[in-house]
Amino acid sequence: MALTTMQPPRPPKDERRPTAPRVAPPARDVLAVVVANAAIIVGLWFRHGGLGASHGAGGALTGVGQLSGLLGAYAVLLQLLLMARIPLLERHLGFDGLARWHRWNGFAAVVLIAIHAVTITLGYAAAGRLTVLGQLGDFIRHYPDVLMGIVATVLLLAIGVTSVRAARARLKRETWYFIHLYGYLAIALGFAHQLAVGSDFTSDPLARVWWVGMFVAVGGSILVWRVAWPVWFNARHRLRVADVVDEAPGVFSVYVTGRDLEGVRAQAGQFFLWRFLTRDRWWQAHPFSLSAAPDGEALRITVKDLGDYTHTLRELRPGGRVFAEGPYGTFTAGRRTRRRVVLIAGGIGITPLRALLETLPGDRGDITLLYRVQRPQDFVFRGELERLASDRGIVIHPIAGTDVGDDETDRLGVPALRRLVPDVAERDVYLCGPPGLVDVLHRRLRRLGVPRRQIHSERFAY
Repeated sequence: MALTTMQPPRPPKDERRPTAPRVAPPARDVLAVVVANAAIIVGLWFRHGGLGASHGAGGALTGVGQLSGLLGAYAVLLQLLLMARIPLLERHLGFDGLARWHRWNGFAAVVLIAIHAVTITLGYAAAGRLTVLGQLGDFIRHYPDVLMGIVATVLLLAIGVTSVRAARARLKRETWYFIHLYGYLAIALGFAHQLAVGSDFTSDPLARVWWVGMFVAVGGSILVWRVAWPVWFNARHRLRVADVVDEAPGVFSVYVTGRDLEGVRAQAGQFFLWRFLTRDRWWQAHPFSLSAAPDGEALRITVKDLGDYTHTLRELRPGGRVFAEGPYGTFTAGRRTRRRVVLIAGGIGITPLRALLETLPGDRGDITLLYRVQRPQDFVFRGELERLASDRGIVIHPIAGTDVGDDETDRLGVPALRRLVPDVAERDVYLCGPPGLVDVLHRRLRRLGVPRRQIHSERFAY
């Protein structure tokens, strides 16, 4: 692949207007709904007496425990809703946005549930003149509904601990996933606990209807988008492995065919959760982006062999059944706001960008690709990229090297980006690669004056 160094002339100002509206409405719309529901919950708590609902010793602590328990339960419901793969939420927040909301809301849920457990225990202990251990024993012996809440709290705290980045890095994806499945049991136990002993439920039909309605809405969303939709999608398309093709050392593509693929409403840049239904892989689902724009005949994903699960995919045989969930993600041409675009790929992060190169509209010179790998032999899709460069006038800069410098000396440092793409601040930027590289490039692009709204990113684990 020849290194392209010539840049086309900078277009006049009026030609740099957005060519497509942003797909995602402002996240503040979602935030307004979340805050409004939280306000209703607080209002219902005040309706039942607030801090004065329980009198005597420990009354204030018990009131704080009730409010933190209600808000904690609400945060847990939001956790489920954020990861229910609801298309409307993806359009509002984007997939990276959903992940950020899920992370911070999860932290809030764990903190609120912990506060609830501590303050309720202290409040009841003060009222009954018991020690903390004595009060816990009393809960376990005489309050079976509270015992359900204790079990739910322990399960949610365990999920929270295993979600911390350091802990998650030590766990296999499947282990982490199965631990999180206990979250559904925790929520069921917690809801039963609320219905049985919560002051918002035992004496107020309005509050009871409100909370039951929220649980039903969240449960229905999960059933529709995480169960019914994938089952219908796969029953309709009957996906199968068509071929496995080597692309570069340690990198291969899996081609998937099926019935009526013209009806797969996937876009370049999106991903599916893929489950290959062999004896030893059927229970594993992993996300892989499409590495070619859907053409109605086949879907292609490209995988880097990192050992373990990814290594076994090289052994897939034609005809094997496939179960896919998706398409997911908003890393698509619809996010584009400017006429000119630069795409920056790190390693196997080239896969969704390769698909995007087929669908991003633009005249010759409007699109630039910066593609970084460790070694020249690691370039994937060399022939395909050369054809795209020739046919569409895409400017491609392959960058090879194992050295990673600072913001000034790195081959994708601030001076290098300014030299390779002089008008980068007036372009949309699509980033895809390892999380560390994406975070660093975000910072460098901001130093170069690229507005946040023009930076679209996806972090790649595979």
